[in-house]
Amino acid sequence: MKRDVSFSLLGLILLLCLGIAAASVYYQYTYTDLQSKYEVSNDTLQKTMVDYQMKEKFLDAALQNLSLSEEREEALGGKYQKVETEKVGLQTDLAEANEAIKALNKQKEDLERDVETLDRKYKKAEMERLSLEKDVDNYKDKIESLKKKIKKLEDEIADLIAQIAALKATSSE
Repeated sequence: MKRDVSFSLLGLILLLCLGIAAASVYYQYTYTDLQSKYEVSNDTLQKTMVDYQMKEKFLDAALQNLSLSEEREEALGGKYQKVETEKVGLQTDLAEANEAIKALNKQKEDLERDVETLDRKYKKAEMERLSLEKDVDNYKDKIESLKKKIKKLEDEIADLIAQIAALKATSSE
């Protein structure tokens, strides 16, 4: 019976060793799988952070070009710093940045339309100014021509007055 117990104990120890070996292999495989998933996730996070930083630089430049308030830039800057540490925060801020870009693009389009409208009005006003200058020049020429006619008529009147006076002088003699 001692022998049966020893064999049973030896069999139990072997089963436990096989169980530990199987558990070790399983946990090693699981660890390797988790490590590869972590590396993939970490690489994805790094790429996302690089994309985020590029978009952040673009957004800052757009905000400066459009002279948005410093307060808004600081608020976005604070959000961006929080986003670097949290993946969920990153996704939220990227969505907000995209909305801000859309709004800025809409503002840009509105400003471009305003510029086009103002350009058209400016061109129209410039054409009207040139037309008015041409009219003024024409009127100046007409005024000059009329002044010459007036001078000529005044000279003729003076000659006629002189002739009348001469005729009166000859008739009274």
